[in-house]
Amino acid sequence: MENKVKVICHMYLTIDGKIETSIKNYPDHDTSGEIYDEYTFKTSNAWGCGRETFEYLSDKNVDLTKFEPYLGKKEDYIEKDGIYCFSFDRKGKLFFKDKYNDYYDKKSRFIEVITESVDPRFITYLRSKGICYMFAGKDDLDLNLFLDKLSLLGIKTFMLCGGPQLNSLFIAKDLVDEISLVICPGIQGGRKELTFVGGEDISSFPKMFKIKDVKILKDDTVRIFYKK
Repeated sequence: MENKVKVICHMYLTIDGKIETSIKNYPDHDTSGEIYDEYTFKTSNAWGCGRETFEYLSDKNVDLTKFEPYLGKKEDYIEKDGIYCFSFDRKGKLFFKDKYNDYYDKKSRFIEVITESVDPRFITYLRSKGICYMFAGKDDLDLNLFLDKLSLLGIKTFMLCGGPQLNSLFIAKDLVDEISLVICPGIQGGRKELTFVGGEDISSFPKMFKIKDVKILKDDTVRIFYKK
């Protein structure tokens, strides 16, 4: 199936290219953050992040041994909604308490992107919470299959919002059409903070993009747009 879904890697960075900070009282949710979130939801009704990004929403007290294995077919369970939040959870380690991600005053319907290797009890957990899920690969993520399934859902544009490992996987496979960077006027300065692309396998890099647009926005925020 020809992929008709545009993928935009959309990230919120500091001047030194970091997406994370441990600096006390850092203005992470000031004007620049508002601008970033506004672009996210104005551009598409589908966005997503990797497992580590969503760890803070996961219930650490779930005991899978209390759930019976799901014995049904390994088929997607998706209920149509207005906004979708995709969580790339290959092995099934995220236990969301609710079927919606309440973020930026928007209720985005969670869809867990999993592989066929997940524990069948994890499927039972998801179904008990009404959390949607989508199979995309047997043991590892098949990102082309994921995008094909987005197309079938009628999604035209997907906002890929990190983290660095997931971004690296999409970019390595040439699946990112555009890169959108919202840069706040701050510098972290450390060596340990994460950049927006970073994976173990760099055999498919470097990748080159062309500048599409640059905008200077409110409170010294800059948005840089690249295209493939």
